[in-house]
Amino acid sequence: MRYDIDVIQKAEIELLAQMQGATSLTKKKLALDSGISRQHLGLVAKGKRNLSIKSFCDLADAFGCSATELMAKLEALMQEQVKLQTPAAADKAKGMNYIHKAFADKKTANEPPRL
Repeated sequence: MRYDIDVIQKAEIELLAQMQGATSLTKKKLALDSGISRQHLGLVAKGKRNLSIKSFCDLADAFGCSATELMAKLEALMQEQVKLQTPAAADKAKGMNYIHKAFADKKTANEPPRL
């Protein structure tokens, strides 16, 4: 499934909050343990920046889990975000298929019935 950037950012914000709460790490301690600056973590927490793959792996290590486990949590949060969106936005998050379907529906509606 393809995800809209807004869905990813909201899920990253939620993931950081959940993982910090679960591990009781302060932002300063998380920055020290992960090697990611507090400023960058703050921007990610505000949805102004995204995590690189390296940063994601560093965060997983700081949280004491594997990158695969952390990605599974992020994926679940992204799926929740898609469900919270309006139907049209949820279709958009699935990729270009919604455009093709809408075009096909419009084309079919304008065609005269076949005999």
